[in-house]
Amino acid sequence: MRTRLCSRPGALRRYGLPLIAIAAVTAALIPAQAAATAPPPRVAAGDPEYPAPPTPGDLRSDPEIASIVQDADYALRYSMAVVAADPSTPYPVGSIEEDLRTGILSMPADRQKAAAAAARQMVSDPATRKREFGRHGAIDPARYARLGFSGVFTPDTVPFDRAALESRLTDRAARIEATHRIEEAGAREMALKYQVPAHLRIPTLTSLDYRVERVRCADETNPEWPGDDEIAMGGVAVGHHGATTKINPFTVADDFDDDEVKVYADPGKLFHRFDLTDAGAWPRTYSTVVMLAEKDGSGFADAINSVWVKVKDDVLAVIEKAVAGVLTGYLGAALAEAIGKAVAWLVGVFFDWLFELFQDDLFDPGTHYVYLPNRYEWMYKNGSDYGWTNFRLPTGTFTFNGHGGSYKVNVHWQVNP
Repeated sequence: MRTRLCSRPGALRRYGLPLIAIAAVTAALIPAQAAATAPPPRVAAGDPEYPAPPTPGDLRSDPEIASIVQDADYALRYSMAVVAADPSTPYPVGSIEEDLRTGILSMPADRQKAAAAAARQMVSDPATRKREFGRHGAIDPARYARLGFSGVFTPDTVPFDRAALESRLTDRAARIEATHRIEEAGAREMALKYQVPAHLRIPTLTSLDYRVERVRCADETNPEWPGDDEIAMGGVAVGHHGATTKINPFTVADDFDDDEVKVYADPGKLFHRFDLTDAGAWPRTYSTVVMLAEKDGSGFADAINSVWVKVKDDVLAVIEKAVAGVLTGYLGAALAEAIGKAVAWLVGVFFDWLFELFQDDLFDPGTHYVYLPNRYEWMYKNGSDYGWTNFRLPTGTFTFNGHGGSYKVNVHWQVNP
């Protein structure tokens, strides 16, 4: 069976890593509700395509967090390069470096060799290290290997304006609190409008789903003969409180041809479910980072997904220490919003760098972001309120191009009362 990756335009180089292609910033993989054994049907004429999903946006409005995450990106790059240069060297169990090493060792020998050659060339030149790894590039590769990501990216060493960060997050927390109070007042008015008896609990949401509706092979990757495309999905998710959890890869189909589609029964395959019943401030934000993966037997995609969880924890630790003296019940909501955007940004730029380093085609991750203004279910029934219709947002379409092929992935958010 022929397998390969696809990539978005602008990231088309040959890398030597048979890695990843679609992941989601989500929390736990729920079994598919549709049978995965049936062959993909032919696509009917006029197959629908929807606008690209909204993203959390860039970090220009949060310069202090941008500085923190940029530093994390530099450190993660150096970890990747040092490990790839000599994957025979073990690292402490549970470290980011050992996760990366495990993934690299699962790759075919020829790809390991190509990755090692590119990485050794990069880490051997001080000027290249400074350009690629920022302040961390001043550290000798052998010493960096001993320190690792957790040894160089610490709350006491990351450069950023702590006072400005505290001020920005405090201000954001105050705005979230004001919005929350307005929504609560509006809920009481809505309860009167809908004639909800005072002694009854006002109906609230219980969970938020991220669902995949269909995956379409708009154009099979080249060469189109012999064999078919074998495509998988997996990923990572960022919840309201900043908790990031990986999604284990699962097979979408192993025999995609031109104009074939994998359709999941309505309402779609449950990619991740967020619990909305926990205590905490509203409004809330959630993100998913969506990736396609070639089904090649490599464990690199799974290893990278594990890494995001640890990187997120380290980034959050830096931010939390900077605002440790702030006392507000809405700071957690502001932190969650910030970390979700930061991790989504980091995933994207790190993959772009992998494209450059290893010179092979990877799917560029897709990011999907959602904002929940309040917890009351009736506000999500009518599209005139917040754009939700019958508890669903409109479908979005990710497009993944590369190797002369193209895949379309339809997804949507859905809340549950």
